Amino acid sequence: MEEDFERIDWPEALETHRRWLSTVVHSRLADHQAAEDVLQEVALAAIVQNCKPLDPTKVAPWLYRIALRKVINHHRSTGRRKRLIHGAVQAGRGSEVSPAPTPGEWLMRLEDDSALGEAMKKLPSQDRQILLLKYTEGWGYQELAKHLGITVKTVEYRLLKARKALRALLGEM
Repeated sequence: MEEDFERIDWPEALETHRRWLSTVVHSRLADHQAAEDVLQEVALAAIVQNCKPLDPTKVAPWLYRIALRKVINHHRSTGRRKRLIHGAVQAGRGSEVSPAPTPGEWLMRLEDDSALGEAMKKLPSQDRQILLLKYTEGWGYQELAKHLGITVKTVEYRLLKARKALRALLGEM
């Protein structure tokens, strides 16, 4: 069966999909450095997986699912770490030190000051992600459907829903 499909060059495939995967991960994580770390985890997971897709058309949805799992794992570990630190502070065994912001954090704070940044932050991550892919990457409905592993009708619905939610949030501001 493997003969039916062309062999996939995985380093090249990862590089081909890196830009849009980066947009997906960055839209779900506020910290630039954390997003870059997650992207590295995605690449490593894709390389070491035993059950890689053989069909090149299935690579994008497969990478998308890996990226979502890695983002979820990052949120879980961050939450555990915050609870541990909070518990230590409450017990008097730690102190809260506010480190100087990294350049990425500083830029994110500037963006957060804008009304659009605030509205985007309030959107559900799925809505934020599809809007960013559509308008920052310039993807059409077909391309969004192909990379996200959903139908064009679902893309149309999600974009409509995301735009309405964004308009409502901006209207409130």
